[in-house]
Amino acid sequence: MIKINGVTKKFENTIAVNNLNLNISTGVTGLVGHNGAGKTTLLRLISDVYQSTSGEITIDGESSNSIEAKRKVFFLSDDPYFNKSFTIEDTLDFYGTYYSINEVRFEKLIDKFQLPRRRKVSTFSKGMKRQLFIALTLSINCPYLLMDEAFDGIDPIVIELIKDEIIKLSEEEEKTIILSSHNVSIIERLCDRLIVIDKGNLGTNSDMSDVGTDYCKYQCYFQEEVSEERLTNLGIDIVSYKKIGSLINFVSRGEVSEKLIKKEIKTILFEPVQLEGSELIAIEMMVARKNSEKLSKKEEK
Repeated sequence: MIKINGVTKKFENTIAVNNLNLNISTGVTGLVGHNGAGKTTLLRLISDVYQSTSGEITIDGESSNSIEAKRKVFFLSDDPYFNKSFTIEDTLDFYGTYYSINEVRFEKLIDKFQLPRRRKVSTFSKGMKRQLFIALTLSINCPYLLMDEAFDGIDPIVIELIKDEIIKLSEEEEKTIILSSHNVSIIERLCDRLIVIDKGNLGTNSDMSDVGTDYCKYQCYFQEEVSEERLTNLGIDIVSYKKIGSLINFVSRGEVSEKLIKKEIKTILFEPVQLEGSELIAIEMMVARKNSEKLSKKEEK
């Protein structure tokens, strides 16, 4: 288990991670947040690329900066190293000097991704480079695999192949895999657990099955002008409000009584709408952003 206890990371006057407390165990964990939320910083702290300003990170009870902990972790950054002259085989040999690698799995993945073995990696497209390093990551014999912006630049067909391999690996070998990605639909389909951070603050930390269970979505047509403020004044905890023409979509925390709405507002249509998984993740990110802004204002005072 990875344990993150009261961890803060500052860069001069910027707080990238703010007093974070987390436990991350076996399975596939999705790490999401807006740009600058602290996702990359957190992964670099876990892998000891960065040292925390305060707090402690342990991996199976060992400090993250210990040799024992470092041997258990592989971090795939969004810009992994390779020499311009490297082929796929050269890349494997280079990383093989530092890590134990399941070469059989690596070769199978390279074949699945149909990557050209004789070309220099420097001539690959962004997506091809990413596929190579994902194949490498999934073949490294470490119990903890950290992947930053794992699916950036990869086409949907290959993403499905990678998704299947990650699920198989986490189930068969009980690995702990942490994925950061802007693609919330992939996170929703792939991960067991979701962590949302914003401006270094923890927003959500829950099983995917529990994400967004407090939220309800409604679409409405009213006979009169209805603002977000008016709905809020009825005691509705509005999380998201959108108006397109005469149609209003809003998401609330908790159910809204149709009787309450019709009693107070002249209504043509008021009906609940199913929230999709990716939409729930986006809402969690939005709520995390609002909470971070509130915290920032509080600290300024």
